[in-house]
Amino acid sequence: MQNRLLLSTFYKLMSMANILLVEDDENLAFMLSENLEVEGFDVQHVKKGEYVMETIDEQAIDLILMDVDLAGEMNGFDVAERVRLSNSSLPIIFTTGKTHFKDIERGLKLRHVDYQKKPYGTKELLARINNLLNRVSESGSKKFVFSGLSFSPIDQVIEYDGLELRVAKTEAAFLRLLCENANGVVTKESIVWLLWGEQDVYQKEHSLNNLTHKIRKYLEGNPYVELVTISKVGYKLMER
Repeated sequence: MQNRLLLSTFYKLMSMANILLVEDDENLAFMLSENLEVEGFDVQHVKKGEYVMETIDEQAIDLILMDVDLAGEMNGFDVAERVRLSNSSLPIIFTTGKTHFKDIERGLKLRHVDYQKKPYGTKELLARINNLLNRVSESGSKKFVFSGLSFSPIDQVIEYDGLELRVAKTEAAFLRLLCENANGVVTKESIVWLLWGEQDVYQKEHSLNNLTHKIRKYLEGNPYVELVTISKVGYKLMER
């Protein structure tokens, strides 16, 4: 009886999951959406990677199911790397026909991901979805700590010396990038690409300057870290 109750609760929880399907093949997307909805999932579909960030900002997405070889300017790996800047624990399943390690190595560097090799059956895909949803842990709320200063990307909060400062989403994404590369240089090119999806630094120079100014204001007076400009290259979060 207890096992039956636990199983019922499990399927109820799974049925509430909202999946974002990123697939440019309309026929395949239609088939996948129907199969997943029959299993109790809610499915949102977008054709291009450029629409992913907007969708997860507007809706509560529990898992992204995404083709690696998307049409448009961004492939599946590009999209996933941008997602990880603002959400470290959102599960992502890549679908791909590629099998060589070098083809999927980039995706494996991201956390909470899985691969589904094409072609595949519905049962196999469902097993991967449920397994990945189950093993996503609280590690997504991990804090970066530098002596007496901490930063939580999920909560978007900087804390030090009794102060608690809440930052905006783009500011949190920028800080996360700096924290993950602490004491190392993060180039302007990578910042502009990962935050805004732009390749031309000049087009976002003003926005980047405003962003670094705001971060410095948040960190002003703290004795633990400082944001250092590396002339003509980028920025570095340095421990004092």
